[in-house]
Amino acid sequence: MFFVSEEFLRKYQEEGEAVQTIDKAVPVGRELFEDTGGKKEHNLKKRREAGGGA
Repeated sequence: MFFVSEEFLRKYQEEGEAVQTIDKAVPVGRELFEDTGGKKEHNLKKRREAGGGA
């Protein structure tokens, strides 16, 4: 399931197509959040910084 704005939905209903810009923001073959390490890595880093080990 995903959510879209009312503006996006209205434009899609009127024109029957949707222009997406993610391919302009993120080159093909790259990931949108590739440098984040994911939630698990984030949590481990925060624990280490807080002195919690792991």
